Amino acid sequence: TIKKLEKELGLTIFDRSSVPVRLTEAGEIYLETVKKILNLESELEVRLQNYSGLKAGTIRLGAPHFFASFLLSTIISAFSAKYPGIQIHLDETNTPELQEKVLNARTDLIVDSCDFDETLFTSYPLMEEHMLLAVPAGYPVNSRLASYRLSPRDIRENVHLRESCPAVSPAAFRKLPFLMLRHGHITHDFAVGLFRKYRFSPKIAMYLDQLMTCYNLAAQQMGASFVSDTVVKLTKTDADVFLYQIDDPKASRLIYLAHKKSRWIPRVVQEFIAVSQTLFPFPAAQKIAQASEPHGTHDGVSP
Repeated sequence: TIKKLEKELGLTIFDRSSVPVRLTEAGEIYLETVKKILNLESELEVRLQNYSGLKAGTIRLGAPHFFASFLLSTIISAFSAKYPGIQIHLDETNTPELQEKVLNARTDLIVDSCDFDETLFTSYPLMEEHMLLAVPAGYPVNSRLASYRLSPRDIRENVHLRESCPAVSPAAFRKLPFLMLRHGHITHDFAVGLFRKYRFSPKIAMYLDQLMTCYNLAAQQMGASFVSDTVVKLTKTDADVFLYQIDDPKASRLIYLAHKKSRWIPRVVQEFIAVSQTLFPFPAAQKIAQASEPHGTHDGVSP
């Protein structure tokens, strides 16, 4: 118990006179030190794993649900086939939680499309995707914008990537009801940023957790929704929507693999990054050096 621990240490960890109970100054020092010890134990474990030739070990991954489903699952499958003895832990959650976990050394690598702070993270671009607006096919606005609208088949054939493909101002859809992802999702922030930039506040028909759900509900005529071209391409049947290229530079975004900057990189993490870049070769990808010895690296540089 806490009281027994306090007796053994000869100090008070919690100030019980306050409401709520809070750590004393000594308690804060104790907690901070315990965290450092746990991190050192974790680092020791992964350093020792390097000597096993990757025949055993653990890697902790994280991603929003959509990226975990379509992108990370592909990488995990290839990595596991190459290193069957490595145990993989996968955490599916939102961007703020993913970043907090990787910065606190509770996750080794995350996949996301956010702009990673270069002072905190080292990131590796895997692929580019493009945000589109999916509008229910039955909405009258589609008739007025007939020269701009695209079909799901057009997206699968990359018509939207041609220079001749026109983009539309989001303001053209200001009167439509929107399906939104909840706060904490990158696409939510993207949509809110556009609403502010073009100075309109649409009616929100529903808040959801998955981009694919937004797309499917748009096809059911429930509202317009921002979706990525990846979502459209992964949907095998043609949804009953029209899609519009958005006139905004932030409509194109990169999907990254990232880890905490200035940390010791275990060999298992290096190998996972290497497998990822083999499967998703990106022209501007930052390549880390392959580990030729059993000693990890420190942001790609030998210690």
